[in-house]
Amino acid sequence: MSRETEAKFTVSDLVSFNQVKAMRELAGFTLSGGEEVAVTDVYQDTPGRALLAAGWALRWRQGGGRVLVTAKRLAPSLGPIHEREELELPLESIVIPPQWPDGELRSTVLALMGEEPLVTLFEVRQQRFVRDLALGGRNAAEMSLDQVRVLAGGREREYLELEIELSSDGTREELFSMLAALGRDLSLVPSARSKFEEGLLLLDGEGRLTRGRRSARQKAAPPDWVLQLEAPHGTAEEAVHAALSRLGYRFRARSRRQENRAYFDTQGGSLFKQGIELYFSQEDTQWHFVRRGREEHAQKGRKDGLPEKGPVADSLNAAAFSFPRVPCLEATLRETVLSIASMSAPRLGLAIRAWQLSSPLHDVPAQTALTLALDRQGASSYELDYLAGLLTAALDLHELAGPDLQFCLIRLGVPLPGAPLPRGFLPAEGDSPAVICGKVLSGEAWRMKANTPGAIRDLDPEFVHDLRVATRRARFACRLFVGVLDPEKRDTIRTELSWIAGLLGSVRDLDVLIARLSSQLLLIDADQSFQAAVTAVLAARRTRATSLLVSGLGSARYAALLELMSSQTRMPAAEADGPRADEFGRRRIGKALGKIATWTQRSHEEMSPVELHRLRILFKRLRYTAEFFRPILGENVALLVKECVVYQDCLGMFQDARVAVEVLTGLADEPALRERAEGLLALGALIQLQRDIMNAQRERFRTLWSAATRLFDIWAGRAPEARS
Repeated sequence: MSRETEAKFTVSDLVSFNQVKAMRELAGFTLSGGEEVAVTDVYQDTPGRALLAAGWALRWRQGGGRVLVTAKRLAPSLGPIHEREELELPLESIVIPPQWPDGELRSTVLALMGEEPLVTLFEVRQQRFVRDLALGGRNAAEMSLDQVRVLAGGREREYLELEIELSSDGTREELFSMLAALGRDLSLVPSARSKFEEGLLLLDGEGRLTRGRRSARQKAAPPDWVLQLEAPHGTAEEAVHAALSRLGYRFRARSRRQENRAYFDTQGGSLFKQGIELYFSQEDTQWHFVRRGREEHAQKGRKDGLPEKGPVADSLNAAAFSFPRVPCLEATLRETVLSIASMSAPRLGLAIRAWQLSSPLHDVPAQTALTLALDRQGASSYELDYLAGLLTAALDLHELAGPDLQFCLIRLGVPLPGAPLPRGFLPAEGDSPAVICGKVLSGEAWRMKANTPGAIRDLDPEFVHDLRVATRRARFACRLFVGVLDPEKRDTIRTELSWIAGLLGSVRDLDVLIARLSSQLLLIDADQSFQAAVTAVLAARRTRATSLLVSGLGSARYAALLELMSSQTRMPAAEADGPRADEFGRRRIGKALGKIATWTQRSHEEMSPVELHRLRILFKRLRYTAEFFRPILGENVALLVKECVVYQDCLGMFQDARVAVEVLTGLADEPALRERAEGLLALGALIQLQRDIMNAQRERFRTLWSAATRLFDIWAGRAPEARS
C-alpha cells in the first residue's frame, strides 16, 4: 500500500489555465516540456455501495494503452492538500476482481464486495497536460493540468483543475513552497473535493456523500471521524481563539480537564507496533488500553504495578509476550473542548490540547506542544473540512498522523518504542559505498544511543542484547568498508567498539545462561536450596558485570565513541574513484558466500566446536553484508538474510550450550556448591543437559549443511523461498 499526497486547485477560466500551461518554473523548480494524455476513469462499487461504506473508492483507468485499477481510501482534505492510501494493480484488460492476480488489492476488494457484483457509478474523462517539477536532477513532484468531464446519472459537468502530486523524492515542505508560489502568481481556488467526490455529488444530486445502505457484513457503525492537527511550536491556546474570532465563528468552552499520563511499552515496542497505547492516568488512577485511537479498556490500579487480572491484563496478555515495564513518556495534558457555531456550521466540536512532555529515559529537554482535534459528529464532512482548511491557513497547522504517543515522542526527539531505525540511515539508490558506510556507522550509533538508557537502568535484558548487536554490526562495517574509511578513525572506532562490546558480552552471556537455567533447573528436579545457590552465584557475577557496564556506558569515552560514529564522513577520493554501491554490495556478498563455499567441501563431523563457531561468524558476516545493501539489491537479498538466520540460530544454540558447559564446570569450584554432594550431582546433570542440546543442534546442523548449496541458489535467484 502506498500513500498519495497531492494538492488540487480549481482553475476558473481558460486564461488562467493557459497561464499555468505556459509556466517554465515554479518556486525554483524547473517544469519539463510536458505531454498530453487522454485518460478515462470509471468508478465502480456494489449496488449497495459496500466499498464506499467502508471508506474506499475503486477506479479503473484506461489511457496510453494500459489499464490500471486503483483502490483509494477516502480521507478528509486539509484545504487543497489531499493525502490518501492507495492500492494499485496494472492489468492487460478489464476483468472482474476474482480473476485479478493474488495480492492485497484483490483480497481487499473481494472482502468488501461479498456476494454483490460491481456496477458502474460514473465516468470521468480527462485531457491531461502532465509535467515534472525538478530540481538538481531530482523530480520532486508532478503537475497535471486537467480538462475534466464528469458523466453521472445522465448528467454532465465540465471544469478545469490543477493537480500537483508529490513524488517519492519530494517533501511536504517543497509542496508547500510550490503552493505559496502559485498563490502569489495566480488566482486559484483550493479544491477540497476529489474527482470521485465530484462524481458522487453529480450522481446523487445533493450536497453530501451518499454512502448507501450497509450490507449484512457491515452492521457495526464506523468510528467517528476525528481530524487532528499540530500547531507550530510556541502556539498558544489564545491564538486559536483569536483565529476563530477573525474567521467569524462563535464559540464557548464546553469542558476543561487536566490529566497526567505515564506511557509504558515493552523493550521491543510490541504494543506500539500493533497501534496500542498503554498509559496510567494519575487523575483517575486507572490503566488505559487504547487501540488505534479508541480506548478499549480502563482498569483501576497502581502506577508501579499493572493489574494481574481484568480486561486490561487480559488484553495485554493477548498483545505482548513480555511485561510492558519500559517507561516511554511522561505527559501532562490540558484539554479545552469548544462548541463552535456559525451560520453555515451550527454543530462543531474543537478540542484544544496543550501538552507538556518529558522523557523518563532519555536526557532531553522537556517540550510543549499544541494539537487540535475536530469532532465530525453532528456536522457534515464539508463543514468540518472547511473549518479545518481555514484554521490550517490561519495558524500554519499540519495534519497529525499516528497516535498521541508517536507524536509526543517525535516532538521530544527520542526514539519510538522498539527503536525502529529512521529512514535517513537506510541506503538509497545512487549512494556510493562511502555514503552507505557513513549511514551504517551513524545508524548503529543511533541504535546504541536508543538502547543505552534502558541498559543503564537495567529495565530489560534485551536493551543489552540490542546494544551488543549494534556494536557487532558497526565493528563489521569497519572491516567491510575498510577501503573507504579514514584509517585512523577506523582503528579508533574498532578499538573502542571492542572495549564496550567486551563489557556488553559479559552481561549478555550471563543473561542468556540465567534465562536458560531458570527452566533447566526444573527439568533436572533440583532441590530449592541448590536452585537458590546457583541463582545467587550467577546473580552476583551479573551484578559485578553490570556495574562495570553501567560505568562504561556513562563514561566520556563511550560518549566520544558515539559522537565519532555519528559524525563519520566519507573520503572524497574514495567516492570519486570507487565503484557504484550496488556493484560494491554484490561483490562483497559474493566474497562472503565464497568464504562459506570453501567450507561446504567438509563434512559436519570434521568440524570442531571452535570451527563451528568460526562458521557461525561467517554466516553472521554474510547476513550483515546482505542487510547493509538489502534496500538497493532486491528480494533475493532478503531471502538470503532469512537463510542466514536459520544457520545462525542453530549454531548460536550450539555455542550457547558450549559456553554454559564452561561456566557450569567452573561453578564446581564455588564454595557454596562444592561442599554439597547433591549440588555436584545437580551440576553434573545440568552439564549433561547442555551436551544433549549440543548434540541435538549438531544433528540439526547436519540436515542444514547437506543443503548448503541452497544459499548459492538463493543468491542466483533459483530458490523461491527461505526456510523457517
